[in-house]
Amino acid sequence: MARHYTIIHFWPVCGGFGKRMEMLEETLRRAGTVRRLRRFSDLLGWLRGDEFRCGHDTAIIYTTPLAPLAMLLRILRPQCPIFYMVRGDEVTYTAFAGRRFRSLVALIFQKALAVAGCRFVFASADLRRVFVRRLGRIRRSSILPNTLGRPLPPSRPFDGRVALVGDFGTIKNIEHAIAALDGAGFRVDLYGNRSLPPQWRRPWLHAHGNVEDLVARLRGSSLVVLASLSEGFSNVLVEAVEAGCGVAVHSEFPFRRLPIAPAWRFDLSGRSNADGLRQVLDRLRAEQRNFKQENLRLVTLLESDWPARVLKIFAYSEAAATGRTKEQELQRCESHSA
Repeated sequence: MARHYTIIHFWPVCGGFGKRMEMLEETLRRAGTVRRLRRFSDLLGWLRGDEFRCGHDTAIIYTTPLAPLAMLLRILRPQCPIFYMVRGDEVTYTAFAGRRFRSLVALIFQKALAVAGCRFVFASADLRRVFVRRLGRIRRSSILPNTLGRPLPPSRPFDGRVALVGDFGTIKNIEHAIAALDGAGFRVDLYGNRSLPPQWRRPWLHAHGNVEDLVARLRGSSLVVLASLSEGFSNVLVEAVEAGCGVAVHSEFPFRRLPIAPAWRFDLSGRSNADGLRQVLDRLRAEQRNFKQENLRLVTLLESDWPARVLKIFAYSEAAATGRTKEQELQRCESHSA
């Protein structure tokens, strides 16, 4: 019997997040039918439907406010697989935005999702480590990074053209990069900003706002700097390497366990014995290092097949629920897609 996958998300989606949700829907159609619930009335209809009542549905949620629903599903249908797609950490980014009560609620809901026995699907190993430290052992979890599934182009050596992606006053922390590069002689293009505050205007900083094709625009740069304070698996990282850029990241969360060589990492804390962003970029320009050659583990990861990763994760849940082996469930998925 074909499996039914139900994605429950009542909020607008856009950018890389929306693109990945669409990719998930497309991939899961190889294994069964897929629906997305966008309104509360859709949810009520689903709960009354035959698929849910017969126990043939798998529920997929993306955000902690749906934790009470997950608890309800666990009571109504204990065998219903529930996936929590952890693409970022709502606790840290709401706290950064000064929304302390919302951060506390997110923490409570994360704990509720763990108690409900949801399968946590993390975007990165860094993100999983944060959750394990906070919640303790999570019984069911997987890692699903944002990969491409196709060969990446050669990377250009750094020639002084830098790109930043993000907005001011957010966890993207672009202010750190701008301050560090002040007077360094680099050209910096900024994408994704809603405005350019007067205190951050610089003659060498060119703000473009939101753009439709970020990969195409990044081909005008040779290096992308990521200074984020919280993130899942950065879509900007994927787009930067897809555009042939090198990528410089700092050495702390959310990039600590990302397989990027030390030469492409900078210190975010300001320690006197560590190289900051400006020092790292000066060295990269002088030495003309090749990002792709020096980061083969990352390249292999980014070139890996994302749909295959999705099917393995969801097939594992199917096997556990039906008693079939993972290999049998994967064969079933392939026969369904054929």
